[in-house]
Amino acid sequence: MASACLFPFLIVLLCLHAAAQNTRPVPPSQYKLIEVKVTGSQRFTSEEVATASGLPVGTIAHEDDFKKAARQLGESGAFGSIAFTYSYSSAGTKLEFQVTDADKFVPARFADFVWFTDEDLLQKVHGRIPLFKGELPANGRLPDQVSDVLQALLVENGVPGHVEYLRNTDLRNTDKSEQLESIVYNVAGVSIRIHHAEFPGAGASELPLLQAAAERLTGREYSRDYMANFIEHAVLPIYHERGYLKTSCATPQPKVVKLATSEPSGTGTKPTFVDVTFPLTPGIQYKLTGWNWSGNKAISSDTLEPFIHAKAGQTANTIQLDNDLRAVQELYGSRGYILAIIKANAEFDDAAQTVVYHLAVNEGDVFHMGELEFRGIDNNLTARLRAAWKLRPGEVYDATYLKEFLPQARKLLPATLDWDVSTHVTAMTNDKTVDVDLQYTAKAPQ
Repeated sequence: MASACLFPFLIVLLCLHAAAQNTRPVPPSQYKLIEVKVTGSQRFTSEEVATASGLPVGTIAHEDDFKKAARQLGESGAFGSIAFTYSYSSAGTKLEFQVTDADKFVPARFADFVWFTDEDLLQKVHGRIPLFKGELPANGRLPDQVSDVLQALLVENGVPGHVEYLRNTDLRNTDKSEQLESIVYNVAGVSIRIHHAEFPGAGASELPLLQAAAERLTGREYSRDYMANFIEHAVLPIYHERGYLKTSCATPQPKVVKLATSEPSGTGTKPTFVDVTFPLTPGIQYKLTGWNWSGNKAISSDTLEPFIHAKAGQTANTIQLDNDLRAVQELYGSRGYILAIIKANAEFDDAAQTVVYHLAVNEGDVFHMGELEFRGIDNNLTARLRAAWKLRPGEVYDATYLKEFLPQARKLLPATLDWDVSTHVTAMTNDKTVDVDLQYTAKAPQ
């Protein structure tokens, strides 16, 4: 793709060069570059572009070298257009690139380069690829060049494995040209396992809980995604249920450790073990001063109040609050409001170390029972299950009913087989109905 995009700007490049060409003979001493200037880029300095072009100041260069340098810059993908002009003098040659930056750059991410810090990698790669500053163009050769440098760093440091990269896209975005979110580099062919976890910044009360949660990490394969998941679902909840609602955890830092008894992995190479540090900043511990409801019309605040287990003056506990609001949402679903959303908007008073919650309800529309389908069973079983289903077409849909129905339906199925059921519930927003599709599969008992 890079070479296909390159051809159009070469036409412009040659025309601009023809206008600037000096026809008189030039003494060899005047071919030395005394200035390389770059205009038009908001992202790169003249020094970075000059180095990337292969024509830093002091280089002896000719017309063909200028063309080659422009082509090299274009193939990187970092620029949307490139042209150049140059002039000779008794002091030497002055070269100027006129460029525009490429439209789209995305972050480069290093998934499991545990032998280096991110800052170290950025510095080392930038030192060899001046156009790399943590982001990469959507097209061109620069992502491959970064991969080559990362591979060289592994070799130089005696690290086994080979570098691969993946273009990470956002499938939720319907504009395909804007789907690329990042380019993620990883090391394949090597096993990286977690040896130990540490939690600097943790308080005496929370540290034992964190250490207990970290036991599940020991021996597991290391990955940044897994670390992020651990923070979200194991670390932060410990603090959020104790009132530390603004606790933050910096990027986990892996450190390679050498163990005397490390068994070879399935590939025949010994795994790399890492200790992972989770730097924590607990912040303020908040107490709850109260909450209020808004937007609820179909169900009164008095009806909703018993679902909230918190009490004013207690330490705020957002884990319990989330569970309570899910119960409220289930109540709405049982009354046909299957798309109801309840948001807890926190209002903090850091000076008083308190928080009040504004519970905003968006009830949405009432949905009714639509079509009911049974698949994978014969007509007799279908008739029996359909007769057992209590929600009739047109009745207000109860989103909790399916959990009640499935155990009852299982009793009507032949007990000589093991049954699995896959449920598909589809809300039809055009006519505010809910279609239920139950797919049954059977197999002989083990």
